Amino acid sequence: MTRALVYVGVLIAIMAVTEARPKSAEPKCKSGPVDLVFIIDGSRSVRAHEFETMRKFMIDIIHELDIGLEATRVGVVQYSSQVQNVFSLKAFSKSAQMVKAINEIIPLAQGTMTGLAIRYAMNVAFSAEEGARPNVPHVAVIVTDGRPQDRVAEVAAAARESGIEIYAVGVARADMTSLRAMASPPFEDHVFLVERFDLIHQFGLQFQDKLCGMDLCLESDHGCEHICESSPGSYHCLCLPGYTLNEDGKTCTPIDLCAEGKHDCDQICIASPGSFSCDCNTGYMLNDDKRTCTMIDYCSFGNDSCEHQCVSVLNGFNCRCNEGYSLNDDLKTCTMIDYCSFGNDSCEHECVSVLQSFYCRCHEGYTLNEDETTCTSYCEHECVSVLNGFNCRCNDGYSLNADMKTCLSYCEHQCVSVLKGSHCICNDGYTLNDDKKTCTMIDYCSFGNDSCEHECVSVLKGLHCQCNDGYTLNDDKKTCTMIDYCSFGNHSCDHHCVSVLNGFYCHCNEGYTLQEDGKTCQSDNLCNTVEHGCEHQCVSTPGSYHCICPEGHVLQDDGKSCGTCRSSNIDLVLLIDGSKSVRPQNFELVKQFVNQVVDQLDVSPKGTRVGLVQYSSRVRTEFPLSMYQTKEEIKKAVMNVDYMEKGTMTGLALKHMVENSFSEADGARPAEKNIPRVGLVFTDGRSQDDIQEWAKKAKEAGITMYAVGVGKAVEDELREIASEPVEKHFFYTADFTAISQIAENLKLNVCAAESQGEIEVKDPCACESLVEFQQVTMSTLDQLNQKHILYIFIKRAHIVSVGLICSRLAPLVWLLT
Repeated sequence: MTRALVYVGVLIAIMAVTEARPKSAEPKCKSGPVDLVFIIDGSRSVRAHEFETMRKFMIDIIHELDIGLEATRVGVVQYSSQVQNVFSLKAFSKSAQMVKAINEIIPLAQGTMTGLAIRYAMNVAFSAEEGARPNVPHVAVIVTDGRPQDRVAEVAAAARESGIEIYAVGVARADMTSLRAMASPPFEDHVFLVERFDLIHQFGLQFQDKLCGMDLCLESDHGCEHICESSPGSYHCLCLPGYTLNEDGKTCTPIDLCAEGKHDCDQICIASPGSFSCDCNTGYMLNDDKRTCTMIDYCSFGNDSCEHQCVSVLNGFNCRCNEGYSLNDDLKTCTMIDYCSFGNDSCEHECVSVLQSFYCRCHEGYTLNEDETTCTSYCEHECVSVLNGFNCRCNDGYSLNADMKTCLSYCEHQCVSVLKGSHCICNDGYTLNDDKKTCTMIDYCSFGNDSCEHECVSVLKGLHCQCNDGYTLNDDKKTCTMIDYCSFGNHSCDHHCVSVLNGFYCHCNEGYTLQEDGKTCQSDNLCNTVEHGCEHQCVSTPGSYHCICPEGHVLQDDGKSCGTCRSSNIDLVLLIDGSKSVRPQNFELVKQFVNQVVDQLDVSPKGTRVGLVQYSSRVRTEFPLSMYQTKEEIKKAVMNVDYMEKGTMTGLALKHMVENSFSEADGARPAEKNIPRVGLVFTDGRSQDDIQEWAKKAKEAGITMYAVGVGKAVEDELREIASEPVEKHFFYTADFTAISQIAENLKLNVCAAESQGEIEVKDPCACESLVEFQQVTMSTLDQLNQKHILYIFIKRAHIVSVGLICSRLAPLVWLLT
């Protein structure tokens, strides 16, 4: 900053000298390299003669500078409402080139965007690409005659932060507050304000002595502890390498890199001013990198005297033996471990130690067994040592076999030596046979005193009783009792278990019949014993039951519930208007209307399915056809629907219904099942989009459309939506409070039978009815025959005339179908 201040002082002082004094041949004052950029105001407020004065101001300063690529570089930027780069710092190396370019400047004559010019100087003019040098003072001189038309404080602060020293020179109409916002501190050295352009040269006089004056380091008491460095008109203190300048700007403190942790020593850091060296702890030595340490390998010295291995440790070494050896008391030599000495070898004869283990060895005449510890004699009876070997010998009553090892007994059991010979005896429980050699087990059952109820079984030295199959021996060990298989508790009989020999069977209570599985029992009147679930009446049949409904009602697909509505098997999607005009309190009435409609339907997975869509400016599926399977679930979901508000896009809602709501993905049943599809649109106003296209497509898709309008609903639109005949599919009321009555009227159309006032009954004697009756009757007879109740029809075999059954069995046709 000080150097930059001096350089600008140099520029202004030179101009002042040029203006105030006659030119001389004295050498130019040199104070070192500097990058100088003039930022001149070319706005329309600067008159032509004033611009010429500013042009002469720059040329006079350049004439007094030491211009060169290695000395002072100069650039010029003109600004008004835009910025013009007249020439950059790298453009010229001679003052004559610069003067020529300055003389060719044409004023821009527009606004005064000073902040834009400062930002250009910071980002472009003082960039390396434009010739700015690192480590060289960057100085900007701004000359302006008016108030900036943009913000300058923030961009000027950023420029100063980037290292640019800014001098602000204001002329005539310039604003002092703006000049101070642009200039570098201190303001008394960097801010100038004169009345007119021809007075700019006056500010050069005060810097003349600073530019080419005395060397303050030599001729003043500078107070620097280490080094004083002069600059034109000033000086500053520096420290020797390894020291840092204190806050007083004069004294120095050694830099302790060790204390600051700015070292990479492995163990010990030894500090010196601005540097350090490394050392190691005892027992370690410094490596060649002078940073890391390695433990000293005392074994490498070769004087360890270890018999096997030498192991280095901190500050010494230890001797270690190879596996299978132990270190002797001298801590150097090794002895092989005697594993036999541990006493856990289990060898029957001899233990032989080897390296890291041992093995067993047998005496002469014996062989080692597979367990590798015990020994077996080569001879079956006795081994007799002889010269250079051994022989086998048998006990009395035995003879040596041809293998010269084993012995063959004369007796089957035992041979007893007696004087001058031997004889055979049997083991306990056996008796000697007549051949005086072999033995037979004594049959104690043959004595006839066993008292066994079923069977007597002889065993060695005795007997025991045994029972026949299906019986168990009693505690007296003699008598038998038939096994009670029911007592085991795993018979699974529904009512009673009856034990029989080698098994059991199940028995049912009175009024029940044993089923084919032989275990379960079924009541002869199932309606009284099971949860049949019939809504109206349960009718028992042998081994089964079925539900029936009162006259005028129809049994539903679940086989239990009864319905009054012939269209109970439909897919119904309700489109309700959630626009802003409905209002929250009326939207609650709409939801009650929906639930009134749901109350009139027979909802089930195979009966009626209900889906709900709300629309305003957009469309939202509240729940699809497949989501809920009971009225209670649907009505709860309806009451939880949130009011959307906004517009009324009825056409968009119809499009969504056709393309999505009646898709199989949303739960609509396949078209081939011929399940009626019904759409009900509820709205309170005119649609904001076209409804004609999608109302037509809905009906072409086979959807029966109902239109319900309230308040400001448009009758033409409702009729466009409704299916034919329109009068039965179109409803309107002026008040939301009356929509409950519409729900009651709507029931008459959804439930076709009620709307027509009568039920179509086919003529039972018509040909097609007779064929249908015959087919159903034959199918039913087959079912009844399988259930063994065909006699019901056999007793009525006298009904042989088809004409006769037309009038009497018409209700049966309806029942069977």
